[in-house]
Amino acid sequence: MPEFTGKEPFKERIDIILDELSLGIRWERPSLILVVYRSEFIKKAIQSNLVESLGESGQAVCQYSVDKSHYDIPVDLKNHPNRRRTVYFVSGLQWGGGRGYSNAYRALNMHREYLIEGNIRVIFWLTKKEVKQCSKFSPDFWAFRHKVVEFLELPSKINNRALKSSIGSIHNLYTRKGTDFQMGIAAAEQFYGLGCIDDAILNYRKTLHMYPDQTAINLQIAEIYLSMGRVPAAKRILIKEARGKMHRVNFLRELTHLKQAANSIHLHAGGFYEYFV
Repeated sequence: MPEFTGKEPFKERIDIILDELSLGIRWERPSLILVVYRSEFIKKAIQSNLVESLGESGQAVCQYSVDKSHYDIPVDLKNHPNRRRTVYFVSGLQWGGGRGYSNAYRALNMHREYLIEGNIRVIFWLTKKEVKQCSKFSPDFWAFRHKVVEFLELPSKINNRALKSSIGSIHNLYTRKGTDFQMGIAAAEQFYGLGCIDDAILNYRKTLHMYPDQTAINLQIAEIYLSMGRVPAAKRILIKEARGKMHRVNFLRELTHLKQAANSIHLHAGGFYEYFV
């Protein structure tokens, strides 16, 4: 199973994906492609290129989002009514629920044959964290995949619009001024501005582990989850923080604001959610 590690030019790697899909379409055979990415902005750029090219070839693109109620991807894709002329974009394997959040991976491992039997052409969008989980919980599916293509490069500049909330009111709740703390928060904010969500949350959690009194970091993580549309994950954090004691007025104000934001977001169910023709 060929793996392309990102040393090839950006456009060349997109062409590798399109070539594999083209062969699957031409010969009516499955194409199981794993695209590993680091930045959400890079992912969107790749998707835009793919949707445009696939549309020109007469293929529809359908996006599928994993959540705890929609995690058996092979079954859902095989039963989709328009699968013969559709390429599927699947994302969010880490949100499938279950022990160790492994349901989606285990379902792929158990029902991988459905993807082959149904001649499914699908791109799985995986973060580096999801790649590790996939190889651990889905070893047989991992061996089944046809191609792995990596896009681990970062955007050329930070998205300042994404950073607005990060350096705003929640940032002002931090009470530590030491160099190590400031560097940890700055690294997390920089990754967030680059669209590297896993890296941002990892740095926030590392900093919180070093400075457990800085619980405002949890509010920042909850806000990131809200920006991703992962409302249940955000609410779990907010409920936990609401049980805390001795919170300052500004902390409680921000906590209330985030709880209101979480309750106002229309929770979109997982599964098939966007269709490009």
